[in-house]
Amino acid sequence: MAVLAAAVLLVSPADAGQRRPDAATALLAAFDSHAIVAKSSPDVGTFVFDLIRDPRFPGRVNDIAVECGNARLQPLLDAYTAGAPVPEISSVWRDTTQPSCGFSTFYEQLFALVRQVNTTLPASRKIRVLAADPPVDWSRVQSPADLEPFLDRDASIASVVKTQVLQKNRKALLLFGLGHLTHDGGSAAVARLEREYPGAAYVVADHRGFTADNARLEQRLGSWPQLVPLPGSWLGSLETTFFPVNRDYPPGTRGYPGVDAYLYEGPADLLLREPLSARAVLDAGYLAELRRRATAIDAPPDSIEWPEAFFERERTSGVLLRG
Repeated sequence: MAVLAAAVLLVSPADAGQRRPDAATALLAAFDSHAIVAKSSPDVGTFVFDLIRDPRFPGRVNDIAVECGNARLQPLLDAYTAGAPVPEISSVWRDTTQPSCGFSTFYEQLFALVRQVNTTLPASRKIRVLAADPPVDWSRVQSPADLEPFLDRDASIASVVKTQVLQKNRKALLLFGLGHLTHDGGSAAVARLEREYPGAAYVVADHRGFTADNARLEQRLGSWPQLVPLPGSWLGSLETTFFPVNRDYPPGTRGYPGVDAYLYEGPADLLLREPLSARAVLDAGYLAELRRRATAIDAPPDSIEWPEAFFERERTSGVLLRG
């Protein structure tokens, strides 16, 4: 009887018998009422890649806007994803304002996947990838002042999405760190866009673990992957302190502020960190350029602008998000 009672506690009446569409169907349905679905990135599982492989995706989505992409190199990215023979595409994600992008395997695979999917599509349905990081030209950066005009990343994201998506009545999947995406984010990209285009975005946060009582709450989430809308759900009724928010909210605040839905891809203790790109790690010329950039902008010796500091951080972090 004690075991039965414990099991009942894990499932509230609101959960019992509730059947939701699969996660991909739920996310694609959000495009029926929103021009933008904005999801935290990079993915901790395979959800995004599986979504792009889904034959329903090109019929719902025109563009994928990404954080690790230099907007100055948009023509190069367009040519690559359209299938043109591009000799070197890695500069698109290596030459952003964020040095960690240069070691990403997620974006390298994402761009290649879109290129391949596009080979199966007519011109009118081909997916465009939008590079939204500021259009810095690192060859011209010789001092901190040279980088200064490119530090407002949210302004760049908002500008790209406004001009390339919203003004053209297109639909876009946005893949960025959640700090750029929340409705209540102040100067964050989505918050800026929604001042002019109210309700344009549907924001999805990835599960990275609850801040308390994680094991019990994960059991309540159940199978994965699943996308749980926050309004009207038990997740939305949780105290905000259970979510990994990055600022304080008044006592009694409920749900995940600024977020519409929660993507569960499995227990936080089993989620893998994104592996480093061996191509980038072994590219001596690229590492030398990163050191030049770090010197030019007077980066502190222990900052991740220096590849050695970045590698040390990754080495000590392990392969699991919470390992």
